[in-house]
Amino acid sequence: MSYAKPVRCGENIEAVLMSVEATPKKSVRRRSAELGVSQSSVHRILRHDLKMKPYHISVHQGLTPENALQRRTMCAWFLRQDQMSGEQFQTLNDLKSLVERLIRAVTPEQCEDTIQHFLLRMRRCVQRDGGHIEQLL
Repeated sequence: MSYAKPVRCGENIEAVLMSVEATPKKSVRRRSAELGVSQSSVHRILRHDLKMKPYHISVHQGLTPENALQRRTMCAWFLRQDQMSGEQFQTLNDLKSLVERLIRAVTPEQCEDTIQHFLLRMRRCVQRDGGHIEQLL
């Protein structure tokens, strides 16, 4: 009678430990694929045998001057949406009047911010060899 080798054996525990020491930021999923051990087994080895707590690293972008421009542009857009949402339009002329009033309320600074944000997105698109622009918003 032949028994299957236990997955949480010394050999796999050592392989997981060496993998963690070499690349501590690697995900359990990627580590599992590289070692040929199931994700749940790698997770158990990390938790129970190595007394480690696997976690998902949450990467946050640092704020830059470009972010300020994007935030201002989005704030202006949300303000416009908010101003329009409470309006009741009886006629097409009512809607037209509101749109004209909102357009007149746009400041030169908001126009400049919007243009700069658009140019930044286009530069990033060129840098990515025409990659999807949705990823740049």
